[in-house]
Amino acid sequence: MAEVAVSFTVEKLGSMLVHKVAFLQGVAKQVNWLKEELQRMQCFLKDAEEKQAKNELIRNWVSDIRDVAQDAEDVIETFILKVDAPKRRSRGLLETCACFPGHVYHLDMVGEEIESIQSRIKNISKACERYVCYRLPHIASNILREKNLGFLPANLLACFSSKSVQKNFSESLNFDSPIFTPRYGIQNLGEGTTTTMASSEGFQWRRQLSHWQKDKHVVGLEADVESVLDKIVLTKRKGLIIGSIVGMGGIGKSTLARIVYNNDTVVNRFERRAWVCISSEFSPKEIMKEVVLQLLEPDEDKLNVLEIMERSTLESVKSMVHDRLQGKPYFIVLDDVWEAAHWQSLTSAFPNEEGTFILYIDNFVQYIQCDKTSILLLTTRNQGVTKDDHIYAHKIETLNRAKSWELFLKKAFTGNVVECPEELKATSRDILEKCNGLPLAITVIGGLLKKHGQSKDEWNKVLKGMNSHLTGENSVSYIMELSYHDLPPHLKSCFLCMGFFKEDATIRAEKLIQVWIAQGLIPPKGDKDETMEERARDYLGELINRNMIQVKGMTKDDRVKNCLIHDFLHDLAITKAKEEISLEILRDEGGGSQSSQKSRHRVIYCGTERPVFSSQKNNHIRSLFFHGAGNNIFGGSTVWKNFQLLRVLDFENVGLKSLPDAIGEIVGLRYLGLRNNDIKELPISFSHLKNLQVLDISLNFSMEVPNIIWKMINLRHLYMSRITCQASPKVDYLQHLQTLTYIPTPRWTPEHTARMTSLRKLGLELDENSNIINLCDSLAMLANLLCLNIRWYGNHSISFEDGLGKLPRLTQLKLQGIMTELPTVGNFPPNLSHLSLNNTALDKDPMPVLEKLPNLVYLKLDGAFTGEEMTITSDGLPRLNVLSLRELKLRNIHVEEDGMSDLRRLEIHRCPHLDNLPGELEFMAQLGELKMVTTEEIVSNLRENHSHLLSRIPSLHLVTVTLNRLS
Repeated sequence: MAEVAVSFTVEKLGSMLVHKVAFLQGVAKQVNWLKEELQRMQCFLKDAEEKQAKNELIRNWVSDIRDVAQDAEDVIETFILKVDAPKRRSRGLLETCACFPGHVYHLDMVGEEIESIQSRIKNISKACERYVCYRLPHIASNILREKNLGFLPANLLACFSSKSVQKNFSESLNFDSPIFTPRYGIQNLGEGTTTTMASSEGFQWRRQLSHWQKDKHVVGLEADVESVLDKIVLTKRKGLIIGSIVGMGGIGKSTLARIVYNNDTVVNRFERRAWVCISSEFSPKEIMKEVVLQLLEPDEDKLNVLEIMERSTLESVKSMVHDRLQGKPYFIVLDDVWEAAHWQSLTSAFPNEEGTFILYIDNFVQYIQCDKTSILLLTTRNQGVTKDDHIYAHKIETLNRAKSWELFLKKAFTGNVVECPEELKATSRDILEKCNGLPLAITVIGGLLKKHGQSKDEWNKVLKGMNSHLTGENSVSYIMELSYHDLPPHLKSCFLCMGFFKEDATIRAEKLIQVWIAQGLIPPKGDKDETMEERARDYLGELINRNMIQVKGMTKDDRVKNCLIHDFLHDLAITKAKEEISLEILRDEGGGSQSSQKSRHRVIYCGTERPVFSSQKNNHIRSLFFHGAGNNIFGGSTVWKNFQLLRVLDFENVGLKSLPDAIGEIVGLRYLGLRNNDIKELPISFSHLKNLQVLDISLNFSMEVPNIIWKMINLRHLYMSRITCQASPKVDYLQHLQTLTYIPTPRWTPEHTARMTSLRKLGLELDENSNIINLCDSLAMLANLLCLNIRWYGNHSISFEDGLGKLPRLTQLKLQGIMTELPTVGNFPPNLSHLSLNNTALDKDPMPVLEKLPNLVYLKLDGAFTGEEMTITSDGLPRLNVLSLRELKLRNIHVEEDGMSDLRRLEIHRCPHLDNLPGELEFMAQLGELKMVTTEEIVSNLRENHSHLLSRIPSLHLVTVTLNRLS
C-alpha cells in the first residue's frame, strides 16, 4: 500500500533529520518539508486505498504518492551515502578538506532533486483537493472541540499547531459549506482508526498474549486421522506403500499429515521418520539434503555431513538417503507436492524392500528376506499427482457447520469460550458462512476479529467487507487480503518481507527480525532498556497472534525460534510486495518476466550455468535474496557498482566458493548473509562495510577472516564457526555488538572487553591452551552478557573450578566438551536459569551440585555423565520446569520427596538401560509432558509397571527405536 511506503519514508526522513543533520545542512528545511507534506497525505491514504479499486483516478493518485515517497527516500539516502563515503576513508585534515568541493556539488544536486520532488508533491496535492474536498488544512484541536467535530490524530495536530493559522482558519471557515462533503468519498482517517493502535497500548496488548506458542486448536479431523491410519499405516501390505492426502489449499492437509506423523502408532512402528516440504519451487538436491539431516545419528558431525553433501551430486545424496533407510521401516512425508514428476523423481532414494534383496559385505554375499512396511505419504492440492490404482488417496473435506463453529469460537475469542455472546451470534454466523468450512479461512478471520475485541460495530464492518459471492479458494484469498488490510502500517511492512523467502521455508525468527531492522522497519528504541530486536519480536508476536505467521519451533526460554507462512499468505505477501514495494522475482537463470516498475527488492532463483543477472541498472534495489544453487551467479564485478542503496544481501545456502571484492563497495549494506556455503576467505574490501549490522559467515568450514572485522563499527550480530584468522579480530571495538558466535579464544582480546557494553550472547571455542581463569576475568567485564556458549573439541578436558561465578547477569550457559568435574555451586553464575551440558562425560553424579542451583528452570544433560545412578534429594532443583536427559548410561533415577517439585516436562532420549521411572513423578502436580525415545522392550515394561503414572500425564510420547542404535 502507498500507506506503507509513505509511513516508511516519513519514519526514515524523520530519523535522518535527527541522526544525519550534519550531512543535511543546507537542505534540512527542504527535507523537513517533504516529511511533513507526506505526513499530511498519509492521513487520507487508508480510506483512499479502500476505494481505489472502484475509481481509477483515486488509484492513480495513490500510485503517485507511493512513487514520490520512494523517490524522496532514494534522493536523500543517495546523498548521505555519497557525502559519507569520503569521510569513512579520510585519514587527516588535508583529505577532509579535499572532499569539501564534492560535498558542495552533491548538496547542489540533492537540492535540485528535492525541488523536483516538491513540485511533484504540489501537483499531487492539487489532485488531492480535486479528489478529496474533505481536506482540512491547518486545524487545531480547540477549533474542532468548539465545533463538536471531534479530534484529528496527534501526528496531524503536530503539523497544524500554528496559532496564527488556527485564528485565520477559525475566522474564515464555514462549516456549513459543501466543501466538507467528500466528492469521491475519501475521508481523512489519519491514524485514529481502530486498526492502528497507539504504540504503548499495542505493546502492552502483545505482551499480555502468550498462548499462541501453545496453540493446539485442531477441530474436525478425527475421522480423517482414523481413515489414514486404517488405510495406509495399518495395512498388512509389505514393502513401500505410497499414500496421499488431497484437498484444496487451506483445508488442513498438512495439519492432518502432521497429526498422523506424530501418532503413537506411527512413532512406535517406524524406526526412521522424516518430513520435507516440496512446494512449487522444486529443488531435488535440497530436499534430499534435508532428509539426510533428519536421519542423522546423534553422534554424527552435522557440519561434516553438510560439507560432504555440498560437494556431492544429486545421485550421491540420494544414495546417502537410501543407505540410511535400507533395512529399516520408515515413514516419510512429502508435503505440498505440485506435480507427479516431482515426487516420482525422488523415489529411487526410498528403498522398496519387499521380498529378497542382496547385501554385499566385505566381498561376501548375503541374501536377506525383508518383510518390512515403509510409507511415503504425500500431501497435494492436485488429485492427479497420485492418480494410480495402487495409491490410496484420502480426500479431505471442508468442516461442517458444527465443527466450523467450534473452531471459530477457539480462534475469535480469548480463553476457553464455549458460547458466543448473544449480540454477536448473528454476525458471527454470517461471517462463518463466508468461510465455506475452510479451516485456514476460519483461523485467519478469527485472528482478525479477536484483535477487535467483542465490538459489534467492528465485527459488522468486517462482515460488510466480505464478498458473499466468493467461494472456495477465492474466499480464502479474500479473507487473507482482508486480514492484511487490517494490519497497521508497521506490521504491513514487516509482513511483506515474508515474500523474500522461499515457499514452505522454515525461517529463523532471528534472521527475519534482523532483515526487518536492516530494512529500517523497526523504529529506534524509545525506551533505553528496549532494543530494536526486542521491539521486532513484539511485531513478530503480533503477526503470530493474528495468524498471519505460524510458529515452527520454540527456544528453551520460550521464544519463537523458527516460523513459517502458509502458501496462501506467502502468495499474498508476494502479490502485495510487487504492488507496494516493487518486489521483482527472477527465475530460470535470470530469465522470467521483468517488472516494468523500478525494482526495489529482488528475489533470484539461481540456475547452475549462466549469470542470474547482468549489469542492468540496480540503483534502486534495497534487498537482494538468492535461492537455489549456481556456480556463476555474479556475472562480472561491474554488476555490483549499481547497488549503492542495497541494504540486505542474502546468499545463504547457494553453494558459493568465493566472493567478488566489489561487494565491499556496497557501503549502505546492513545485512550480509553468507551462511552454509564453501567460501574460503572474506575479501579485504569488506572493511568498507561500516554500516553493516549483521554478518553471518557460519557453516563455511575454516574460512580465513582477515583483520577487518573491527572496522565494521555498526555490527550488531556476528555469526562465525571454525574460522581461522592471523590476528585478533579486535571485536572489542564493536560497541554495538549484541551477538558474537563463535570466536576462538586465542583470538579473544580480554583487555578492553568492558567497552562491549551491548554484548548479550557470546560463543567461544577453546583449545588445550586456554586459560579459564583469565578468560572468566575478561568475561566478567561484559556488563550485559546474558547467554554464554563454550565448546571445545578433542580428548582434552577442561576444568571450570573458578570463574563462572563472576558473571552475575548470566542466565543461560552451555558447556560442550569433556570436563574433569563441575564447578562448585558458588562458582556457577548466581542467576543461572538455563544450563546445558553436552558431551562433558563427567564421572560423578552431577546432581549434588546442580540441584542446589536456586534459579535453574531448564536443565539438559546430553552425554554429560557416564555413571548409572542419579539422585535428586528432597527440595532439590526447586524451580526446575524442564529436565532433558539424552545419551546417558543411567539405570536408575532416584527422586526424594519434594525433589523437582515444579517439574513440567521430562524428556528421556536414548538412554537404553533406563527401564523404570521414579515413583515420585506420580506426585508432581505440575508434570504435564513426558517424552521418551527408547527401546520397544522398555516401553512395554513402562506400560505394564507404570500404567497409573503414565495415565495421569496429559501429554505422553513414547517413541521406540532399536537397541543397536543406542549401544
